[in-house]
Amino acid sequence: MWKRDRKEKRTGRAARGVLVLCAALLLTACAGGETAAGQTGQNADWLAGRTQQDHRTKHDLRTEPEDTEKTERVDLDACENGKVILSGSGDIWLSGSLEGQVVIDAEEDELVHLYLAGVEIISPNGPALWIREASKVVVTLVSDTENVLADSPDYTDYEETPACLYSICDLTVNGGGALQVFGYHEDGIRSRDRLKLLDGTVSVQAKGDGVRGNDGIYIQGAFVEIESEKNGLRTVNQGAEDRGVIEVNGGTLSVVAGQSGIRAASDLYLYDVLCSVNAVEEKMRTEGTAYIAD
Repeated sequence: MWKRDRKEKRTGRAARGVLVLCAALLLTACAGGETAAGQTGQNADWLAGRTQQDHRTKHDLRTEPEDTEKTERVDLDACENGKVILSGSGDIWLSGSLEGQVVIDAEEDELVHLYLAGVEIISPNGPALWIREASKVVVTLVSDTENVLADSPDYTDYEETPACLYSICDLTVNGGGALQVFGYHEDGIRSRDRLKLLDGTVSVQAKGDGVRGNDGIYIQGAFVEIESEKNGLRTVNQGAEDRGVIEVNGGTLSVVAGQSGIRAASDLYLYDVLCSVNAVEEKMRTEGTAYIAD
């Protein structure tokens, strides 16, 4: 089920031009480029060990609704501008445009699978897509669709959720479509837990960090392009079970950052990926060990 909070209609749309990064980003080299190289793991066994693991769950792998008749369908074109609250669990198919905010507010033990099928959400205040409560959310970019999320500098009453796509729980983005995220306030995509980007095309421009998963980031087979004024990819927590690890396996990763291109609170793994990282302060920084295959 879904409901909406009515607000006054606002005129105009947030500009979606390229964020102005600091002039130093014109540099193709970066200071501190030796940081990761000096920590690179020399044990050849690590690559075999990582490739044998599959960090994707059955929910991460699913890109189509289990039952089309039971799938909830929400057309944002039919909603008044303002806040659209999705309070159900299961499969939700989202399409259309909204000047406002979409909020996922399920139960804390429920999984939500959100399908973006040609969505444009422009938020004048706070996150464009805010995952306020759920056990886990999977966002599928429906094949052959382009989806846009953009916020604004105004985060009055949203200071604790400083990202255009903000999630309180584990977040997975998969599918064969495309997603553009414009974080005009702070971060582009941010999860308080773990974040996975699987397949699809994800483009992020952010005033803060581009893609941040506090407990870990895992990227496999996706085309990810980030321009950020702070860090490109970032984790902040450490602990057991790969907490704080950043792992990029396959696909393409392009980062231009004002601080660190990749900043891992634990280990960093890069392999089988076409990777370009340029940053002002340092390309890569890890609090653990950087394992990088040619």
